[in-house]
Amino acid sequence: MALKKCPKCELNYIRGDAAYCDVCMRELRRDESVHIQQGPGEEETLCSECGEAPAVPGHDLCAGCLREQKRQTELEDADGIDEEFDDIEEEED
Repeated sequence: MALKKCPKCELNYIRGDAAYCDVCMRELRRDESVHIQQGPGEEETLCSECGEAPAVPGHDLCAGCLREQKRQTELEDADGIDEEFDDIEEEED
């Protein structure tokens, strides 16, 4: 059996009798299960920020971008608290 490159990703090698490599087959099975779970007529929307991952239902962002957005908000809030604390210390001096 000769090895050949996967026709889908052109990265991994497959045996002559396989249609796709294991990675692509896993991805295809995952995509099929997502379409089955969503039901007919429902389309998967991509994240408006990164455009790569599917958006969380009810939001425009994927889970990763939502986490990053929350982290950024917390950092901005922490900066605001630090500035208020600095103002209080300056008033006491």
